[in-house]
Amino acid sequence: MSDILANFGCLDELTQVIYQGVHKFAVLSTVSDDNWTVHIGLSGQHGRWWRGYWSEDEIHEHFGSKLSDKLLEACAEKLADMFIQGEMCISDWSTEKGAKIKLTLGPTSKSPLHVVLVEMTVEEAAAHATKVFIDIALHAQSRKCQLYPNSTDLPAFKPLNDHLKTPRISAKQKEPSSEIRGKLTEPMASVQTMQELSDIPTTTQEKPKPTLRSISKTAAPTLSQTPTPKRPKGASLANPNKRARKYQALEFGSSDDE
Repeated sequence: MSDILANFGCLDELTQVIYQGVHKFAVLSTVSDDNWTVHIGLSGQHGRWWRGYWSEDEIHEHFGSKLSDKLLEACAEKLADMFIQGEMCISDWSTEKGAKIKLTLGPTSKSPLHVVLVEMTVEEAAAHATKVFIDIALHAQSRKCQLYPNSTDLPAFKPLNDHLKTPRISAKQKEPSSEIRGKLTEPMASVQTMQELSDIPTTTQEKPKPTLRSISKTAAPTLSQTPTPKRPKGASLANPNKRARKYQALEFGSSDDE
């Protein structure tokens, strides 16, 4: 493969479908040592095949002969992106036999690129279709000769926010340490022990408020123990600090004494 066509490796083994009006076309892109080749197949009862290619001369014609390999590879990647995105159509379409049609890439861009297509003979079309099916069968051998790959054969989808997932904890991390296992296996305290602990008074416990009955019981001995001072002899009942007044009884004489 020449150095120029080596830059077109991104266009090798690509396939796409073009829907244009009532027609449906299959598009296949391949890169060989000499050309970048495009095959177009029309589906339906009147199916036909066309073929077009770019050699080194056509590549120089479209991109210039002094283009560096880096820029040439960038142009090929742009073509591959148009192909993958389906940005292409069939220009100068005609149902007549031998009509020259074109595959246009980037039809809405300022500088669309065209590949001239020539209709293939029946023998050429049959040979090409057989070659394509042989390639499909060879690829199917790796998946037990199934025409289409199963979902299990596809690579597992990795979500974009996979780094936000909570890390999984291994079984070794889930096992508690020997110290924790020992504490978990110790027997729990008995009900009696818990009751004994609950009976121990604490400094924060609130003391019970005294009742009237308890006050009367505690106050009664105090009153009875205090001795009552004796009243001094001859003291006044009204005022114990003063002596009581003595009253002398009045005596009246009888009429006989007169």
